[in-house]
Amino acid sequence: MKNYRAQHKSGEKAARAREGAGQADTHKWSWILRVSFVMVLFGLAVPVQAQSQLIDKDSTYIQTEEWEFGLGFLEKLDVSQIRAFGDYSLKEALVRVPGVQVSRDQQINMRGIGYQNLALEFNGQRVANSGLGTRNNDLGAFSTDAFQSIEIIKVLDPSMDADALAGVINVNSREPVAEGREVHAIAGGGANPEYISRTGPSTRGWLNYSERYTDAFGVNINLSYQQEMSGLEELGIGYGLADIGNGPIDVVNSLSPSLRTNERGRFATTVEAHFDPTEQTSYYFKGLLNVQDRDLTSHRDTWAPNDGWTSPDSANGEEGAFTHTASMQDINTTTFAFQLGGENDMDNMILSYQAGWTQSNVENQSYEFPFMLEGLDYSLDWQDRKYPQLSITNRETQVLDDGTVDRQFLIGQDFNRVIEDHTQNEFSARVDLEYPIDAGSIKTGASARLSTKDGEYDENDFEYNRTLRMISFNMLREPNRNVDVINGEYQIPWFVNTGNARAFLEDQRPLFTGNENLNAYQSQIRNYEVGEQIYAAYAMTDLSFGKLGIKGGLRVEYDQADYTGNEVLFDEDGDFVVSQKAEESESQFRLFPNAQFLFSITEGSQLRAAYSRSIDRPDYYQLVPFERIHNLDSTIFRGNPGLKPVTADNIDLMVEQKIATSGMISIGGFYKELSDFTVLREQVQGDGFLLREYANSSNTATVYGLEVELAQQLSFLPGLLRNFDVYGNYTWSQSDYDTDRGELAFPGQSPHVVNAAMGYTLQRFSARVAYHWTDEILANIDEEQELAPSISSAPVYMDRYEEGYQDLSVTAEYQLSDRFRAWANVQNILGFDQEAYQNSQQYYTNSIYMRSGLEIRVGVRFDL
Repeated sequence: MKNYRAQHKSGEKAARAREGAGQADTHKWSWILRVSFVMVLFGLAVPVQAQSQLIDKDSTYIQTEEWEFGLGFLEKLDVSQIRAFGDYSLKEALVRVPGVQVSRDQQINMRGIGYQNLALEFNGQRVANSGLGTRNNDLGAFSTDAFQSIEIIKVLDPSMDADALAGVINVNSREPVAEGREVHAIAGGGANPEYISRTGPSTRGWLNYSERYTDAFGVNINLSYQQEMSGLEELGIGYGLADIGNGPIDVVNSLSPSLRTNERGRFATTVEAHFDPTEQTSYYFKGLLNVQDRDLTSHRDTWAPNDGWTSPDSANGEEGAFTHTASMQDINTTTFAFQLGGENDMDNMILSYQAGWTQSNVENQSYEFPFMLEGLDYSLDWQDRKYPQLSITNRETQVLDDGTVDRQFLIGQDFNRVIEDHTQNEFSARVDLEYPIDAGSIKTGASARLSTKDGEYDENDFEYNRTLRMISFNMLREPNRNVDVINGEYQIPWFVNTGNARAFLEDQRPLFTGNENLNAYQSQIRNYEVGEQIYAAYAMTDLSFGKLGIKGGLRVEYDQADYTGNEVLFDEDGDFVVSQKAEESESQFRLFPNAQFLFSITEGSQLRAAYSRSIDRPDYYQLVPFERIHNLDSTIFRGNPGLKPVTADNIDLMVEQKIATSGMISIGGFYKELSDFTVLREQVQGDGFLLREYANSSNTATVYGLEVELAQQLSFLPGLLRNFDVYGNYTWSQSDYDTDRGELAFPGQSPHVVNAAMGYTLQRFSARVAYHWTDEILANIDEEQELAPSISSAPVYMDRYEEGYQDLSVTAEYQLSDRFRAWANVQNILGFDQEAYQNSQQYYTNSIYMRSGLEIRVGVRFDL
């Protein structure tokens, strides 16, 4: 029996055949219709030349400001725009931006160059990352209520840190009011009726206090809390091969319906204080504390014939099994950032300075509790290829009348536990000087970032020394006994109380036996210490010559890094022998040239062009000098402190056009050349050992695309229609990666992304409908060809594809009085139904995600 496995190899992609011209045409027209909708919005907006009034920034998305060259290639969302769409987290808000796509697992990909290749900053200060051994930040952990605005910087300039391959997400805290005192508050909640019995309701609270005590001193304090609940159903299908006399045929070797719940508790506070003793001197303090407690729970049934197929629809020999697996993951993330700074406007220069400290700590506790019944025969009903049904045929006493397994017969297997703790501290300081000249200014500056990151990892399997039955646990049983999942195609009757299961494991540890060899094998190489020092200096000009503006310069960075990992040895029997520390250091100078141009074509239109260079440093785990030698398996696994960062040379072009005073349209293109990708390389040594080591690939890649954006108030229409406004953007992107299999696309890149919205404002009432759609993506690449009898008699590449993500939402707000407003948001109106498949969606769908029900949020806002 052989499983089809799709392995992610960044740099490879197989061409795949569509399941016939009909499916290709359907897919083509699907995205053409979506793009056409955005073009209809363009048709409404572009011809408009009449005068229009400015739009109230507190009630709609659209704002028009005087354009400044200093904004560069930058998207900005302020608090009123975020509120208009009802977005709770940074991740939700970013989906509205051109060039941003979201995967079925809610991962963010900017311009198709890889998930999470974004730098996160707080008021221009780099935020310590919270990745589990990576350099990522969970953007879903940050509440939009904590910030005044979000800036998406797609093109860096020489004054900015260069390690932001796809760009920078800069969140700005709220400044003190210019005068007097302001107090704002929100109270709300919500639920998804489909899952509320499993998740409970969601809640939201927000309070902002701002006061100008004197002309020179003001403070803003912001507090927010959100508890967000969601559910997700999944059907996993595993395929294999069986030969029952006429050659290989496809069979189902596992079927796994499941229900997951996700609870996010977000707490954030920001403080910003300004002291301006004179018109030429100002000082500030800005602080952020963000805490997320995320609890994920999964209940999964798995029907596994395993082997013994005697016909395409029957597996005998009592080799099958049924497993119920309850799992839980508790992720606690704490991030803070503090900064002190100021600015002095002198006679011939402007001096600005900033120093700060940021820390992120993430603790992850994951548990898995499997219970199994073995010795089963199965029959298969495969009339519906996407929703197969497996039935037990030889254990009538252990199967209930409704076809589900009697849980009292399930026996506990080894419990798995993973405990992680990762902490990064970063101290930063910078000084900038700006010298005004007739044509603009000359800027220079220096900065330092000193960081440490420590990772602790412990994984083990625990075997209970007695027979452990699932019926012994305090189980959660639904009122109607069966929980229907995947449109009622499958049922899960009972759920293990994962909290009680965890308490049982920890309290009864003397009755459990851990696996020392597995613990050493999995854990030792994942414990690390990293220290990095990045020093930088830059010089640049910002000049204007009539209609032409020029910004350019050079940034120099020197980085010094010290890495500590573990060298682990296993003997010929596979037993753990010894672990010892290993240390290495690396340093490097890097240059980052930069040039940007702005040309004012007319009073309301501009052309921008830019060249920049950016990098993405490898993850900490890949850089650590760990080594695991396993003499039983004849394998060696190593990290590589000498890895180079991925480097991108970027070219950007953009044309912007104002539409009267109440709209804008922009068309931009981007082109990126990337090199030095990190890959996991395998090579058989002379002694027969298989060496697996992280290395830089010699292959290069290009990523290119087009971004179109429109915002327009329809004030030229008659009567009540003039109160409508429209917003839309469309992103097209492609990538070419030169590999042994030809030029292939990056995994995770969606060629088409569409956002469209229409709003309406009438006196006290405002409402908005918003739609997001992401096209299908290539998710994972299969390195070797495999047999797939349903589509070919010859081996093929079983690459994995995922359907795109879409969402339709409605937000509304009504002003009850001068101080109170009621609001409501409804999301997931279209439902959430996404398939993943290998090579052919018709024959090899192996995962279906489904989220039913409406996500409803309601509340009240208070303004004083």
